[in-house]
Amino acid sequence: MRTLLFIPAADAALAGKGLSFLSTVIDIIITFLLASLLIAAAKRIISGIVRSRAGVLEEHKARRLMTAGTLLMSVIRYAVFFIAIAIAVGELGYSGAMNSMLAAAGIGSLAIGIGAQNIIKDVAAGISMLFEDQLSVGDYVSLAGVTGTVEAVSLRTVTIRQYGGEVSIVPNGSIGVLTNYSRTDSLAIAEIPVSQEADTALALSLMKEEAARYYGELGDIATAEPEVVGAVQLAGGEMVLRVVQRVKPLEHWGVERELRKRIVSRFVKEGIALPKARVELLQ
Repeated sequence: MRTLLFIPAADAALAGKGLSFLSTVIDIIITFLLASLLIAAAKRIISGIVRSRAGVLEEHKARRLMTAGTLLMSVIRYAVFFIAIAIAVGELGYSGAMNSMLAAAGIGSLAIGIGAQNIIKDVAAGISMLFEDQLSVGDYVSLAGVTGTVEAVSLRTVTIRQYGGEVSIVPNGSIGVLTNYSRTDSLAIAEIPVSQEADTALALSLMKEEAARYYGELGDIATAEPEVVGAVQLAGGEMVLRVVQRVKPLEHWGVERELRKRIVSRFVKEGIALPKARVELLQ
């Protein structure tokens, strides 16, 4: 505590020289410097705890812990800077005058009221998402017209990194429908078009063989046996055959590509007639 006694001593010295305003500026700078140091220390402690605990937890529990860490950091950041701003306003001695001016102007108080309403809406939505465990850091989601991986969740916003690398920051209060692709199994849906003149029974049999063979190679990625649905579309001189493979969350893209490649290669090898335009493209 003795190390902080220089602050009132410096204030008194500056006041004696008629530099009270300079003393106020220094106090404000020290306040925000201490606030920044406190936030940095809290971030380092929380990040260390999250990293050490996440390494020994299951994947979904680790993501939930990371989400709680980012949210806690957001609360600390807002609280510390709010206190720092309150101290700065008090140091300037403008709190009473500012309130009077806003009350008299009316427009300023209206703007602050609208802003506060939006902030409260965002914070309430953020707290609701956390307690209901609607999403976690690392989840692949679609919300407010944005689809991508959750990078951070704060009291007011959700940060999403899209497939192309774009980072979108979405206010929590603007989230209506939220689709989380990381919480349930995904469906790898491979649709292969063949000519209407093709031997449909043979094509479906070959499709089933290739899907079954690939299923045996997937290991624990697959969560159920493949299902050959059959013909799902008939138009333009072609017939579309579909096979479905249930897999772990977000594994469906790679499985779909591999299924298509294997089935098309098998069709070509066995002489199953493909649509003319597609045969030319393959050649």
